[in-house]
Amino acid sequence: MAETVTTVDTSPDTEVLTPEEQDSLQVGEQLVADQEALLAGKYKNAEELEKAYIELQGKLGSKDDTVAEPEATQDEAEPDPEAEQQPESNADPDLFDKMWEEATTNQKYSKESLEKLEQMSPRDLAQMHMQYRANQPASIPLTDQTVNELKGVAGGDQGYDSMIGWAKNNLQEQEIAMYDRVMDMGDPVACFFAVQALKYRYDDAAGVDGKMLTGKAPSNSGSQFKSNAQLVEAMSDPKYDNDPAYRREVMEKLERSNIEF
Repeated sequence: MAETVTTVDTSPDTEVLTPEEQDSLQVGEQLVADQEALLAGKYKNAEELEKAYIELQGKLGSKDDTVAEPEATQDEAEPDPEAEQQPESNADPDLFDKMWEEATTNQKYSKESLEKLEQMSPRDLAQMHMQYRANQPASIPLTDQTVNELKGVAGGDQGYDSMIGWAKNNLQEQEIAMYDRVMDMGDPVACFFAVQALKYRYDDAAGVDGKMLTGKAPSNSGSQFKSNAQLVEAMSDPKYDNDPAYRREVMEKLERSNIEF
């Protein structure tokens, strides 16, 4: 007897749709297909996507420009008008040496050197002197004659010693150091001004203390230097280094003068 095999169909029953439901299903499937075909969910092709990206970048760039503008760097800063208008210096660092050579060789200065000296302002003259001093030895010992002349400004050996003693007890350490530094330079003219300035302060303090001051009264009589150029000319004379009497005469004339440095 043959076996009869009975199979049981376990698959779900096929759902039967009405015509209206089938139409709705087709419309829904078409919408899903159209949505999946769009780039980034909203652009139909690559050209539209690229165009939108460029527009977005332009909007972001314009927004950044309006929010903050880069500040000008220091290199782009406007130049200082005062620095541009500063006059050029007429200082000639070799003029002193030229005048010395002219004085020792020809016993007189050339017209060109004197004209340069007259055209220089006090500022140029000071600058030229500083440059000249920078090329000189750091310290020049004073001669015995110069030392005696400098002490004579303070009233001789005793007057100078009294003045120095007063300075040690009344001046600040910085002021004393400045005075010593000038004296160590060995420049007779600079030393003369240092001693003279200290003498003025010493005399003023002595007057406040009620002490009687003695000595000759200041006099405006006698020759005076009318300009820095005349002073430089006198100092450049060979006699200034070789003749103590002439050097003393220059110092006395300078003491009577009223010139600015």
